[in-house]
Amino acid sequence: MMIRGLCACVAALLASASALADIGCPKKIEVSQSLAAAQEGWTDGREKLPTELAGISVFDGPPEQLADLVPDDGADAGDSRSDVWNLPKNERGYWLTCRYSSTTVTLTRPLPATVTRCEAVYEKQLSFIGGAPVVRSVACAPATP
Repeated sequence: MMIRGLCACVAALLASASALADIGCPKKIEVSQSLAAAQEGWTDGREKLPTELAGISVFDGPPEQLADLVPDDGADAGDSRSDVWNLPKNERGYWLTCRYSSTTVTLTRPLPATVTRCEAVYEKQLSFIGGAPVVRSVACAPATP
């Protein structure tokens, strides 16, 4: 009986820990792009450019409402720089949009109400064609105790 209770407690802790896990962006995505209409006299082709994470936006409310937040803080450290968004309680909620190099495709998701902070870390010396920075990491998470 005691072992069953212990197992239930461990399962509950693991479930709550996974609910509090950092939310980030996929580092790479695969996309399929094509012309909407053929261009007379031209043959369309495909570049083999990477579609890697190149930036994020944090929105106050759904992104279609266009309330893109400016980072609250940031820092330069060695070969990287970071942007930080502090997210106090908000009835509208917050949304994370991930942007990728060599495509107009984005990924967007609402952030759980428990998330209080997002941070993006960028390479200082590296950028993609077009100037987008190379992203090292993105993490949105609850405040740490």
